[in-house]
Amino acid sequence: MPERDAVVAALRASWSRTTSAVPDEWAPTNPARGQCDASSFVLWEILGGNLVLAEVFVDGEHTEHHYWNRIEGEDIDLTREQFSGGEEIREKTVLPNEFVAENAPTMRPELRRRIDILRHSVDARLGPG
Repeated sequence: MPERDAVVAALRASWSRTTSAVPDEWAPTNPARGQCDASSFVLWEILGGNLVLAEVFVDGEHTEHHYWNRIEGEDIDLTREQFSGGEEIREKTVLPNEFVAENAPTMRPELRRRIDILRHSVDARLGPG
């Protein structure tokens, strides 16, 4: 299993407009924008742990969802910095691994495509082993 720091670095280096859920909002100045779902899933595949689902609120109004990882009790939120406009992030649930694994084959095609692109780039950066 690769070291966590290497996986995190490979994920961050792999972010692009094509791996973002909101490509029109993605920019090199905010590379984490729209990367949480695909990045969390790839990190979960490689290092295990759990996926955490949260809701994002702006001025009390729900605007979007946010995902991060919880590994051995530690929260690893690779994309938190995408939120810099006073958003409030409220944890909703920790997704059971069985649920994630069972539902992976029925993900939205757009999300599956972004995960595949991200996973391929991460694997290439990590190299064999």
